Amino acid sequence: MHIETFERRKHTISLTPLIDVVFILLVFFMLATSFTDWRPITLATGTTDAPESETPPAVVRVDVEGGLNYDGRRYDNTRELARRLNTLRRNDEISAVIVQPDAEATLDVTVGALDALSGAGVAPMSLATGSNGSQP
Repeated sequence: MHIETFERRKHTISLTPLIDVVFILLVFFMLATSFTDWRPITLATGTTDAPESETPPAVVRVDVEGGLNYDGRRYDNTRELARRLNTLRRNDEISAVIVQPDAEATLDVTVGALDALSGAGVAPMSLATGSNGSQP
Protein backbone atom coordinates (compact mmCIF):
# COMPACT_ATOMS: atom_id res chain seq x y z
CA MET A 1 0.00 0.00 0.00
CA HIS A 2 1.36 3.31 -1.04
CA ILE A 3 0.81 6.27 1.32
CA GLU A 4 1.30 9.56 -0.31
CA THR A 5 3.10 12.13 1.86
CA PHE A 6 2.75 15.80 1.26
CA GLU A 7 5.55 18.17 1.79
CA ARG A 8 4.67 20.56 4.59
CA ARG A 9 4.80 24.22 3.75
CA LYS A 10 6.60 26.48 6.13
CA HIS A 11 4.29 29.00 7.65
CA THR A 12 5.74 32.47 7.75
CA ILE A 13 4.41 35.25 9.84
CA SER A 14 3.63 38.34 7.85
CA LEU A 15 5.13 41.45 9.41
CA THR A 16 2.91 43.87 7.50
CA PRO A 17 0.09 44.00 10.10
CA LEU A 18 2.64 44.41 12.89
CA ILE A 19 4.31 47.32 11.10
CA ASP A 20 0.90 48.91 10.50
CA VAL A 21 0.05 48.70 14.19
CA VAL A 22 3.40 50.19 15.19
CA PHE A 23 2.95 53.15 12.84
CA ILE A 24 -0.60 53.75 14.06
CA LEU A 25 0.64 53.77 17.68
CA LEU A 26 3.50 56.09 16.73
CA VAL A 27 1.13 58.56 15.09
CA PHE A 28 -1.28 58.35 18.03
CA PHE A 29 1.41 59.13 20.61
CA MET A 30 2.87 61.92 18.48
CA LEU A 31 -0.51 63.60 18.28
CA ALA A 32 -1.52 62.94 21.89
CA THR A 33 1.72 64.02 23.57
CA SER A 34 2.72 67.57 24.33
CA PHE A 35 6.50 67.83 24.15
CA THR A 36 6.73 71.23 25.78
CA ASP A 37 5.43 72.54 29.04
CA TRP A 38 4.01 75.95 28.22
CA ARG A 39 4.18 78.38 31.10
CA PRO A 40 3.28 82.03 30.91
CA ILE A 41 6.27 84.35 31.13
CA THR A 42 5.78 87.86 32.42
CA LEU A 43 7.92 90.44 30.66
CA ALA A 44 9.28 93.15 32.93
CA THR A 45 9.74 96.50 31.24
CA GLY A 46 11.53 99.61 32.38
CA THR A 47 8.33 101.49 33.21
CA THR A 48 5.37 100.16 35.09
CA ASP A 49 2.04 101.56 36.11
CA ALA A 50 1.71 99.22 39.07
CA PRO A 51 2.62 100.54 42.50
CA GLU A 52 6.13 99.58 43.50
CA SER A 53 6.57 96.93 46.12
CA GLU A 54 8.31 97.77 49.36
CA THR A 55 10.89 95.07 48.69
CA PRO A 56 12.92 95.22 45.47
CA PRO A 57 13.07 92.33 43.01
CA ALA A 58 16.18 90.21 42.62
CA VAL A 59 17.85 90.63 39.24
CA VAL A 60 19.54 87.46 37.98
CA ARG A 61 21.73 88.03 34.92
CA VAL A 62 22.32 85.29 32.35
CA ASP A 63 25.71 85.45 30.63
CA VAL A 64 26.67 84.10 27.21
CA GLU A 65 27.67 80.67 28.53
CA GLY A 66 24.43 80.25 30.48
CA GLY A 67 25.93 81.11 33.86
CA LEU A 68 23.69 82.84 36.38
CA ASN A 69 24.98 85.93 38.15
CA TYR A 70 23.31 87.38 41.21
CA ASP A 71 24.58 89.95 43.68
CA GLY A 72 28.06 90.02 42.15
CA ARG A 73 28.55 86.25 42.31
CA ARG A 74 28.39 83.64 39.53
CA TYR A 75 26.33 80.53 40.29
CA ASP A 76 27.11 77.43 38.25
CA ASN A 77 24.78 75.37 40.44
CA THR A 78 21.19 76.41 39.77
CA ARG A 79 19.89 74.69 42.90
CA GLU A 80 22.21 76.72 45.12
CA LEU A 81 20.97 79.97 43.58
CA ALA A 82 17.36 78.79 43.81
CA ARG A 83 17.80 78.01 47.51
CA ARG A 84 19.22 81.47 48.13
CA LEU A 85 16.46 83.21 46.16
CA ASN A 86 13.71 81.18 47.85
CA THR A 87 15.18 81.99 51.27
CA LEU A 88 15.27 85.69 50.44
CA ARG A 89 11.68 85.49 49.17
CA ARG A 90 10.47 83.76 52.34
CA ASN A 91 12.19 86.42 54.47
CA ASP A 92 10.52 89.16 52.37
CA GLU A 93 13.89 90.55 51.30
CA ILE A 94 12.94 90.31 47.61
CA SER A 95 9.53 90.56 45.99
CA ALA A 96 10.20 88.63 42.78
CA VAL A 97 12.97 87.41 40.50
CA ILE A 98 13.76 89.19 37.24
CA VAL A 99 15.90 87.25 34.77
CA GLN A 100 17.94 89.59 32.56
CA PRO A 101 19.88 88.00 29.68
CA ASP A 102 23.18 89.45 28.50
CA ALA A 103 23.09 91.22 25.12
CA GLU A 104 25.04 88.36 23.50
CA ALA A 105 23.13 85.55 25.23
CA THR A 106 21.21 83.33 22.84
CA LEU A 107 17.58 82.42 23.24
CA ASP A 108 18.25 78.79 24.10
CA VAL A 109 20.65 79.80 26.89
CA THR A 110 18.08 82.26 28.30
CA VAL A 111 15.19 79.79 28.13
CA GLY A 112 17.41 77.11 29.69
CA ALA A 113 18.14 79.44 32.61
CA LEU A 114 14.45 80.29 33.01
CA ASP A 115 13.52 76.61 32.90
CA ALA A 116 16.21 75.66 35.42
CA LEU A 117 15.13 78.34 37.89
CA SER A 118 11.47 77.51 37.43
CA GLY A 119 12.17 73.80 37.87
CA ALA A 120 14.02 74.58 41.10
CA GLY A 121 10.92 76.31 42.48
CA VAL A 122 11.77 79.99 42.02
CA ALA A 123 8.58 82.04 41.73
CA PRO A 124 7.33 84.61 40.83
CA MET A 125 9.71 85.16 37.96
CA SER A 126 9.84 87.63 35.06
CA LEU A 127 11.99 88.07 31.98
CA ALA A 128 13.56 91.50 31.53
CA THR A 129 13.52 93.02 28.07
CA GLY A 130 15.92 95.55 26.70
CA SER A 131 18.89 95.77 24.43
CA ASN A 132 21.59 96.38 26.98
CA GLY A 133 22.88 93.52 29.06
CA SER A 134 25.49 95.61 30.80
CA GLN A 135 25.90 95.44 34.51
CA PRO A 136 25.06 98.57 36.51
